[in-house]
Amino acid sequence: MLHSLIEWMTTTTVSLSEEYGVNPVIFGVLYFGTMPLFALSVAWWIRRFRRGESTILPASVTGVLFIAAYLYVLVAGRNLPVWVYVFMAAMLTLGGVSTWRQLKKGRASASP
Repeated sequence: MLHSLIEWMTTTTVSLSEEYGVNPVIFGVLYFGTMPLFALSVAWWIRRFRRGESTILPASVTGVLFIAAYLYVLVAGRNLPVWVYVFMAAMLTLGGVSTWRQLKKGRASASP
């Protein structure tokens, strides 16, 4: 059972990769590899805000890390179905709202 599931996943991944031009390994590395860096950049952003320093650089780094995997799909992908764009927009929106709430919490704890 497990062998057939792994075989199906491999076949599906290879065929979709060839059809749409997106390498799943690169996407996975970008998606999971940027997570720790993203968390660190959010902490950096909050720390700079609390100190009253400029937050432009941390905000920019956070934004790039946030969209890196999706940007790869948009740049490398070809003939993507509409649902992929809808899914990416939903993921970016939900992630953006979550990040904004996290930043607001960090800012609120910095206020007197």
